[in-house]
Amino acid sequence: MTYQPELIYIEEGAENHALTRRVLERFPGVPTHPQPAMPEMMDELQRSAIDVFGAGKKRLLLSQFKGPFLKKCPGISPGMVCCNYYVVNLIKNCVYDCSYCFLQDFLQNNPVLTAFVNLEDLLTELDEVLTANPNHTFRVGTGELTDSLALDDFLPYSETLIPFFNRRNNAVLELKTKSDRVDNLLKQNDPSNTIISWSINPPEIAEREEKGTPGIEQRLNAARLCADKGYRIGFHFDPVILFPGWETAYADLIDLMLQNVQPQQIEWISLGGFRYRPNLKKVIKERHENTQLFTQEHLPGEDGKFRYLRPLRNHAFETLRRMLKDRSSDLNVYLCMETKEIWEGVTGKMPRSDRKLDQFFDL
Repeated sequence: MTYQPELIYIEEGAENHALTRRVLERFPGVPTHPQPAMPEMMDELQRSAIDVFGAGKKRLLLSQFKGPFLKKCPGISPGMVCCNYYVVNLIKNCVYDCSYCFLQDFLQNNPVLTAFVNLEDLLTELDEVLTANPNHTFRVGTGELTDSLALDDFLPYSETLIPFFNRRNNAVLELKTKSDRVDNLLKQNDPSNTIISWSINPPEIAEREEKGTPGIEQRLNAARLCADKGYRIGFHFDPVILFPGWETAYADLIDLMLQNVQPQQIEWISLGGFRYRPNLKKVIKERHENTQLFTQEHLPGEDGKFRYLRPLRNHAFETLRRMLKDRSSDLNVYLCMETKEIWEGVTGKMPRSDRKLDQFFDL
């Protein structure tokens, strides 16, 4: 999928940034307007489209981020084990349209695809934080509110971030994606301090629930290219979705993954179950009529998110972890946004018992 905005808004003060100029050069025929007030933008979206969230993806706002970029991952919630992850939000909203995406609810009041162009402020902040905490290891990702690479052809944050992190001993950059846009990555001279991670699901899930994304074979081919270049690779089986025949489908997916990337090239693999806040279920059913996400029963946890019943989650995670470990005992597998009880039930231990993951987990 090639992204083409229908309209570009430019915030006052953002017009002189290099990234703004690069975007405007890429889309010379797209109308541009000064950024209107939010009520005016929302009114225009609501008048022009039934699917306001989907329409918001087709408007691109070039803006300056106010406040600190670097934040702790919102996975720090009641009852959940946190992997000490930090996030930097450079884009808000995503050009892909996965049925389970929490952004459909989270960005309902402001779904306009927003790119922050004040990269120099980000680098200054990161430099100050990393310098002030030399004994703390920071794992920093850019994929919380968007796909890290889907728009990297014309919003090439990777060209700036990868060299910056390569100069740091106490931080690692993770670019999380479902895309196959790795051309800019393959041009980098030093890939040593960046992990490129792919979110993957069996093809039947990708085709039905992950609209607009490259197919699984395309993603894994991109992962192979990056691994061959020397990048460390991560995979996120997240969200794990249970459906008839899921065991066979995920086993085939794991085999396909390891045909493209060798176990020694894989830094980590995360497992995360399908989870959602109550409001999201209604949005999903309205926007994705053919979804099969709700064929199983879900119950709320301590953090208010609905998940599969604990026995189902235990069985799914145990099964997937065993499949992975049977193929290579060296694979480092962790659980994302799960309870201590699930951790202990699936692995028999907590993450601080795992040498490679120990430095990242904060219990």
